[in-house]
Amino acid sequence: MITGLTPQTFESLQLNAGAFLKNFDWESYEDSDALETAILDLLESRTGVVGATKGGGSFEASPTTRTIEPDGMRAPFVGSTVNDMWTVKLKGTMMEVTPENFKDALMCAELESNEAGTRHVLKLRNEIRPEDYIESFCWVGDTSKGLVLIELKNVLNITGASMTFTDKGEGTLPFEMQAHASDLNDSEYAPCTIVFFDPAV
Repeated sequence: MITGLTPQTFESLQLNAGAFLKNFDWESYEDSDALETAILDLLESRTGVVGATKGGGSFEASPTTRTIEPDGMRAPFVGSTVNDMWTVKLKGTMMEVTPENFKDALMCAELESNEAGTRHVLKLRNEIRPEDYIESFCWVGDTSKGLVLIELKNVLNITGASMTFTDKGEGTLPFEMQAHASDLNDSEYAPCTIVFFDPAV
């Protein structure tokens, strides 16, 4: 029997649903042990953690390609396909609904809280402002060897809020965070980074 299974297969699996983080600075961590400790601290303090999800999530990096077709070409040539742009997204469904993650789901909204912190009002704006972009939006998940992190830059929830609530169930708040380049100098690479962290040697 021919199969792709090798003794190393079970060291290369992505496991479980992972967690979504906002504005997390991962660049100071060199291995999965240090990164895991930092994320566990964030979960305990509830700092920068988007919240619990339902049904996991997904990552998409979709190129917009076209083929240059001069007369006489009967099949694509190496070099005849160009990538005009990347569309990069992280998707999930929030099970925790807070004023903060509801604001992020609304894309362009303002959150106002009273002095006592007991009332939180969200107002939807028509205009998308620079402060509406989430500078860094990460997903971090386990692999059978360490951790994998996907970071998107300058994200907006382009689908807006669509909250579903049901009898004898929990409300859910889906999101579809799309990355955006910050300026024309950013055009060489998509606004996305994927990092694999192995344990410390």
